[in-house]
Amino acid sequence: MAKDEAYKRLIQDKRWRKMRRQKLSETPLCERCTKEGRVRAATEVHHVVPIESAISEAEKTRLAYDFNNLQSLCRECHTKTHTEMGSRNRDFLKKRKAQQLVDFEDKFLK
Repeated sequence: MAKDEAYKRLIQDKRWRKMRRQKLSETPLCERCTKEGRVRAATEVHHVVPIESAISEAEKTRLAYDFNNLQSLCRECHTKTHTEMGSRNRDFLKKRKAQQLVDFEDKFLK
């Protein structure tokens, strides 16, 4: 999935790496597995509200660093979550881009 430059910059930032470590330290088990009755170590941190859903760079930054927007997941559950969200699907990405354009026009041009 192609990511924009703001997203790439945010997830490579020292602040993000520190927050990611903190989330995995505080919640070391996969939250989805736990809800489903399994015990599995979390290895990934998922943004519940995707960073890419934001229009402006300021909104992307807010979503990226909102600790309450994070979920500790194992790799399998992270992949499942994105598949269920449709975020690995080209049609979904196309629709999201179109919606972002409409949102941008509504917010800044009307």
